[in-house]
Amino acid sequence: MKKLSQIRNEIKVIDEDIIKLIEKRTNLAKDVLEAKKHDSKPINDESQNQAVMERVTNIATESGLDAGEVKNIFKVLIKMSIERQHELSGEGNLP
Repeated sequence: MKKLSQIRNEIKVIDEDIIKLIEKRTNLAKDVLEAKKHDSKPINDESQNQAVMERVTNIATESGLDAGEVKNIFKVLIKMSIERQHELSGEGNLP
C-alpha cells in the first residue's frame, strides 16, 4: 500500500503536467488567431467550440469520467483561448 504522502506527490506531478498542457494549449492561440485571420473567421467560432465540447464529452464518457464536469473544464479552457486570441489581436484586457 502506498503512503498518503506518496500519493499526494504523484498528484502534485500530475497537476504540474496539467498546468504545462494548459499552457501549451493556450500558447496555440497565436497560431489559431493567425489561421482564423487568414480564413476570415471570427475569434469566437461557435461551431468549433461545439465540436470540441462534443469530442471531450465523448472521450470523458468513454473514460468513465463525469462528462458534465469535463465540459465545465473545457468551457474554461475555451474561454482562456478566446481571451488570449483577443489579447493577441489587441482587443483584450489582459496584461
